[in-house]
Amino acid sequence: MFTVYVASRDELRNALTVAVKNIPEAILNGSSSDLRQALEECAAEVPGVLLIDDALLAQNIGLFEKVAEVPYPVVVLAAPADAQAARRALTIRAKDFISLDRWAEDLGPILSRVAVPIQGETREDGRVLVVFSSKGGVGKTTIAVNLAIGLAKASHQPVAIMDLDIQFGDVAPMVGDAPLVTLYDLVKSGAPVDAEMLKRALKRVANNVYMLAAPENPEEADDVRAEHIVQILQLLRETHAYVVVDTAPGYTDVNVAAFDFADTILTVCTPDVVTLRTVGQALQVFYDGFHYPKDKVQIVLNRSGSRTGVETADIAQVLQSPIAYQLPSDGAFPVRAANEGHPLLLQFPDSALSRAIYSMASELVRETQGRSRQESKKTSAKRTLFARLTGRKPKEV
Repeated sequence: MFTVYVASRDELRNALTVAVKNIPEAILNGSSSDLRQALEECAAEVPGVLLIDDALLAQNIGLFEKVAEVPYPVVVLAAPADAQAARRALTIRAKDFISLDRWAEDLGPILSRVAVPIQGETREDGRVLVVFSSKGGVGKTTIAVNLAIGLAKASHQPVAIMDLDIQFGDVAPMVGDAPLVTLYDLVKSGAPVDAEMLKRALKRVANNVYMLAAPENPEEADDVRAEHIVQILQLLRETHAYVVVDTAPGYTDVNVAAFDFADTILTVCTPDVVTLRTVGQALQVFYDGFHYPKDKVQIVLNRSGSRTGVETADIAQVLQSPIAYQLPSDGAFPVRAANEGHPLLLQFPDSALSRAIYSMASELVRETQGRSRQESKKTSAKRTLFARLTGRKPKEV
């Protein structure tokens, strides 16, 4: 997999972005008809390759030096008989040249050959984090959306957020988006969901963050089944380092499918008696009903420090489970961000809740990287021991 940023004049940009989306291993990283803006966005989120329409180069001679110094490969799209275009491509140290008269045929092969693969891509090893609460109104969606953004920032890897509140999902409004394709559109035909279908349905909502929106109408939820969720989560984890799933309260078939598939279930509670009672019941279902291991379920205490008369130590004792993460109340900031259609972590990055969620994301990334290093060390130790005992290298499995 690799990412592509398209910098092109408006009359060609739409066709190019559609073509990039049709390349099986490519992920569209963004596009612009302003070369300076394109370079700024690529500096914030480095693409696997930058595709530049020569028409933009011809209009921005002053940016040649800056383009020549970028740390990622550049491919130029231009007319083959244009000697000036060839010189511009050489000046900016382009890795390759796509002929304007046959770009539809050459685009995929050339970008696939030139692009830098996603660093640390984890096929089949992406971590699935389900955000759940048995009680509504605890800030679950706010946490899920901003956790996805925090994970992308902390890991510098692609993150997917899937809205599994299939009747009343709020992820899309919270990021200020009205998606053209939703989870319902993926599954309504009844055919198995494949990687290409899923790729078309994902919407980029922030740097390295891609959303799969919930159905727009509650009645469409009836067509979403548990087997669809398993298919989609498997595909998402093959192309994203983290998959954050926002769920509705309850134990529907689709929720249970996500619970079973998840590496971690982040169970959100708030410091009030009613919520603690329902969360306690949920933990009992997870441990005694579904027989999940204790470390699969982690408690996230939201609105920690609120003056409710219930102390954190009392919560851990009542739930008979440690509090993994504590997130503070943050006044009007979360509501303001939601009303403006911008994730809190981007709109108010210095707010108390933003800092706490980013810290939570960073800890999850460190935990994931720690596991990877441990597995690598175990593998290396086994191979070293095998070599000492036999004098031969072990066969690759």
